Amino acid sequence: MFNISKIAATISPENSVENSTENSGETVVQSEIIFKPNVFIIGEEFSLFSATIKSSQKLNDFFKNPTISEKKKLRLLFTIFPGITLPFRSFLRVLTERSHLSLIPEIAEEYFKLLLEYRNFKKVKLITASILEDNYGDIILQTLKKLTDSDSIILEAAFNPRLVGGLIIEYKSILIDVSVLKEFSLLFNEI
Repeated sequence: MFNISKIAATISPENSVENSTENSGETVVQSEIIFKPNVFIIGEEFSLFSATIKSSQKLNDFFKNPTISEKKKLRLLFTIFPGITLPFRSFLRVLTERSHLSLIPEIAEEYFKLLLEYRNFKKVKLITASILEDNYGDIILQTLKKLTDSDSIILEAAFNPRLVGGLIIEYKSILIDVSVLKEFSLLFNEI
């Protein structure tokens, strides 16, 4: 799973509230910034919850266990993550009412897909035989942006030394294999 903070632009305050009070003839202005959670903050929370549940087998079993009450599961989440946003807290309560807290990892995955689509980001998997040099990375990213008609690319890079050379690109259901291993396979099939 990828980190949604790579997608998010800097978060700006929705508005600021200024409170003026008089203290011994001086006016003191206190400025308070109120943040409105946006789709990226909620995505971060999904990512955090999903990763936490997936990373611990005991925690995963706890959430999948139907004999444990959903309210206990919710209390545990609120204990582990006391500072979650109100919209996400409300969403967790809805999941609790419907006995679906165990579905957080799956919901998070679907949320990310929708978020990527919303921002016109495309997820592409790149498998190489060796680590790419920096100048190749820029060329590949620009080419992938043009091929996918996307504003940005989330590149999931993997390393497979069995390829000998070249690379494999996976996008949606399309596979572009320009590896030396493929060429050897084709050559051996012809012989």
